[in-house]
Amino acid sequence: MKTLIRLALTVSLLAVASAANAQNGYSAAGYYAAPQAQAAYAQEQANAQAWAAYNAQQQANARGWAAYYADQAAAQAAAAQQAAPRPAAAPRAAVGGNSQIRFDGRFASVGQTAPQALQFAVYAANTLQNKPYVLGAGHRNIEDSAYDCSSSTSYVLMKAGLLNRCLSSKEFANYGEAGAGRFITIWVKPGEHVFITVCGLRMDTSGHVTGEGPRWRTQGRNYAGFSPRHPSGM
Repeated sequence: MKTLIRLALTVSLLAVASAANAQNGYSAAGYYAAPQAQAAYAQEQANAQAWAAYNAQQQANARGWAAYYADQAAAQAAAAQQAAPRPAAAPRAAVGGNSQIRFDGRFASVGQTAPQALQFAVYAANTLQNKPYVLGAGHRNIEDSAYDCSSSTSYVLMKAGLLNRCLSSKEFANYGEAGAGRFITIWVKPGEHVFITVCGLRMDTSGHVTGEGPRWRTQGRNYAGFSPRHPSGM
């Protein structure tokens, strides 16, 4: 009898405990389902972040391609503009058949492959094209407001690095080497006159206008009595 009473009491206690657990939600299935739900939620968050990164990368790629196509279009437009025909510039004529030098009626030029001393000489002579003639000018000062025949010749040679001081026409009789040069020739009549030719183009103070000063000249002149000399190597 006592055994039956104990068994009934045990069953009653188990029933009460089961009802309490069910009421509080602490069943075994609920307890083990919570970690799985947390893992699923974490995976969803990771997937969302991955898609956000993917979309950001796609947008960056789209911007990069847009910039690339814009650069290509600009380059093609620039190339088309350069390829468009332009009015041809009037060519400068060679002087005396010498292809080293060109003359446009006032200024001379030589190519960039010409010797540096020749380039400097032509540039220096171009700077004298508006200077008047004054006897004795240009001898004391290299840079002067006027020049005569020997000072203008000296100026060109000094600027080209082929002379270290201004010479007179008499002193030019012993300058450099005898004979005409390949690029530069000094024509000397000692004590009377001196002038220079650069690749056949003459720079001279003797012209058709009195007091005109040093100019590039294409008109012929009398060379009688003049001796040619040239800088060493030129």
